[in-house]
Amino acid sequence: MDPSPPLAASAADRPWLLDLRTPGAAGGTSGTPAEAVGAPAGLPPDTLGVALSGGGVRGAAFCLGVLQALARSGWLRHVDYLSTVSGGGYAGSFLGRYFDAARGRPGEPELVPGAVHQRVVRGLGDHDSAPVRWLREHANYLAPAAPGDVAVKVAGFLRNLLTVHLVLGVSLLALFGLLNAVAYSDAFVALATRADDLIGGLAPLVRLLPGDGPRPWLVLSELSLWLAAAPLMIAYWLVSQDAPEAFIAAVLLAAAVIAAALTVMTGGPLPLAVLAAAVLWAIGSWAAVRRAEGPADPRNPYRLAMAREHLTRRLATWLGVTLGLAALGVVDWGGRWLALRLIEGGPTVRQVAAWLASAGTMVLGSATLLRGAVLSLAARSPRSATLRRAARRYLWAAALLLGLLPPLVAFSFVSHASYEAGKAYHQGLAVTVVALVVSLLLGSRECVPFVNRSGPLADHAGRLARTFLGAVNPARRLHPEGRDVTRTAAGDDVPLSRYRPHLAGGPLHLINCAVNETVDVASHRSARDRRAENIAVGPVGMSVARDWHAFWVDHQPPDRDLDPLDPDGPHPLLGQAGGPVPAESLGLQDWMAISGAAVGLGKGREAGTRNNLLHILSNARLGYWWDSGLDARDRADSPVKRGRVARLGGLLARLFRTQRLLLAELTGRFGGPWNRHWYLSDGGSFEVTGAYELLRRRLPFVMVCDAGGDAAHPGSGLATLVRLARIDFGAEVIEVQPDPETLRALGVPERAVDRLGAPDDLVAPADGLARKHAALLQVRYPEAPPGTSPALDPWLARRLTWVLYLKATCTGDEPADVRSFAASHPGFPNESTLDQVFDEPQWESHRKLGEHVGDLLFIPGEGGHAPARRPADLGEACSPDHAREVEPAKLH
Repeated sequence: MDPSPPLAASAADRPWLLDLRTPGAAGGTSGTPAEAVGAPAGLPPDTLGVALSGGGVRGAAFCLGVLQALARSGWLRHVDYLSTVSGGGYAGSFLGRYFDAARGRPGEPELVPGAVHQRVVRGLGDHDSAPVRWLREHANYLAPAAPGDVAVKVAGFLRNLLTVHLVLGVSLLALFGLLNAVAYSDAFVALATRADDLIGGLAPLVRLLPGDGPRPWLVLSELSLWLAAAPLMIAYWLVSQDAPEAFIAAVLLAAAVIAAALTVMTGGPLPLAVLAAAVLWAIGSWAAVRRAEGPADPRNPYRLAMAREHLTRRLATWLGVTLGLAALGVVDWGGRWLALRLIEGGPTVRQVAAWLASAGTMVLGSATLLRGAVLSLAARSPRSATLRRAARRYLWAAALLLGLLPPLVAFSFVSHASYEAGKAYHQGLAVTVVALVVSLLLGSRECVPFVNRSGPLADHAGRLARTFLGAVNPARRLHPEGRDVTRTAAGDDVPLSRYRPHLAGGPLHLINCAVNETVDVASHRSARDRRAENIAVGPVGMSVARDWHAFWVDHQPPDRDLDPLDPDGPHPLLGQAGGPVPAESLGLQDWMAISGAAVGLGKGREAGTRNNLLHILSNARLGYWWDSGLDARDRADSPVKRGRVARLGGLLARLFRTQRLLLAELTGRFGGPWNRHWYLSDGGSFEVTGAYELLRRRLPFVMVCDAGGDAAHPGSGLATLVRLARIDFGAEVIEVQPDPETLRALGVPERAVDRLGAPDDLVAPADGLARKHAALLQVRYPEAPPGTSPALDPWLARRLTWVLYLKATCTGDEPADVRSFAASHPGFPNESTLDQVFDEPQWESHRKLGEHVGDLLFIPGEGGHAPARRPADLGEACSPDHAREVEPAKLH
């Protein structure tokens, strides 16, 4: 423990932010949100949280400068919470590990109160201290620069890429092998021969295709069309919408007449079979409604609507089955045709591989050219935006589907060749069995970590740890090879169970990630809006989405369980047996890297399937599959669908876990926190400032450091925060008008009055400078719901949060070297996050900008000395005449 010195010792450096008056506070020089409503706040009235935003290395450098200014001004001592995202997490983890590494260990003498804090403050304030110098020298290590480093990256990339393709390839070979084992078996051939006439009558379209040989999957596709998809379309119009479990006589008679006429014309039973199937599907829908609703009033309009809905959902399912079987039939036909040509002495294996590679290249190239042509034409249209979106969506979808054909045909060809098109059944079956056994072994739970280790995230996490955590690792100063940033040293990383900066006088650190949810698990529909929820993990516990929380339960390290907190309704971490859940334990470097996984799949609102194939093929997968410890079937009140089909799918998913996760990445279908494995990615894809979790906890005071590069969308980070606060918490973000009288009345010291502006002042015009670096905001929370008592629930008693919002902007008042760098680099300070190789001038310019903004606002010695003069009613300070609601749309 390293308790801070008594408050009296730090009264002179008390932040003026903590002395802002709350509208309606009774006399005195300060007021708090709790005092304003006359109820206990639950948290200390001067609780301060700091949010460090995303932005890659750019954000890390800017936030480091802000932290240095906080330390020198004395404000750092008053920071209770630290919430970080992506690049801000690099700097935040550096600070937390700085406190954590310096605190006393069990058995060591207790430190003087405040000693660790003073050590951290001295290290941050000294520009030539070992930790700061380490960061300046090695910040470019995240991306390869030296030839040796490039060689290491390339070697790891090739190893992982080939291994991923091997796992997928063996699984595809097993799949096609099983299909061919059925198609080439004597029993299936005999059955197909005996039923040839019947199948020919029910599948006339397949008979029209050129060539000989069995086409079982195309036949099944056509049978699905005539006996399921088409009858379900007809059945919808046969069912009465008024009478219970009845047909519309006129429509049924008309359908019978048409079926009879077509039967006479074609000479086959197919039309009558389609009509009979339609009647059976209608009767089946009524039986399904009775099973679901029981023997209730059959005339209930709700039951009638359910029958029609049942038919529509079944139609969607069987249309998918029909198209899937047709695609499988095309792939199977292509693979078998190539295998027959090879057996007959036609093309060689090398020629077949060249054909397939050329086909894939032509498909992707043609799609790219066509996309460019459509976009060029769309740009000339007054409706160009709509046309561009439609062209981009459908052309990419077509390119993906066509681009998948060559590799699928290749594996089908290998499978058919192993069977020699049916002439060497046992040889092909042996190959299939070997592929299936290997797939089962690779799909076991023990091999699931392969999915994470095969991506670049593991290497990225190690580099982050050696750069930002290694900067404060004492072992690097003691070991002879500690200065080598390419070598891992003991102490660079620490298990989250032993990461406790708050026990050393530092803040409680919350690391924000995004759990991707592109598919609604209850309806299996694609989620179209957020497509991700926030997940905040810290030394004490975890928060998921808006309402779910759990505490870590310590056991023997490194195992830690999560104990859900007072679940009210479904909870993703609540098992049927209750009690703690054995979730996966990760280190600080892993959570820091996941929070900054800005490249790859799972991008929240930006998620899509058009780039997933390219990411899988190139193995650019920076997300992480986190094991929550609970299978879907083990959760209490889980919204996951039940039934025979769902149970079969769950069984296959458990048998082939590794392949299922890779397939989910390929298709972009993530089930959020309701499956056992959660796909976690960059927290900035949900909310980039990091303030979401602080507003959720209704902290009285919050400071936001926004280093987001939003040159293309000015103010988008704040706009997203405002929108989420309103939707999720019912809170409104109000901007305090920056006129001097209002700010002085609220308690802002004179030296800071001229340095605050409105949010619009933080948005730089094109080729221009912003007017200010910071703005003062209020977040007003709704009243407690009826029937609840704020006195019994302290969280509901907190109705107001003061927010000091800092933005990485250039106004022209920066030091000369920063202005010079900005003049020669027009993108500064909004360079792309993809730029991870910072040279010394670039790193120092971003760091100094953050320090400069902090020095302007973190004024020491002003706390507790606010002017005594104020309006008779301080509510006027934030009345409509002095404050207005932040408009998200305007910030874009």
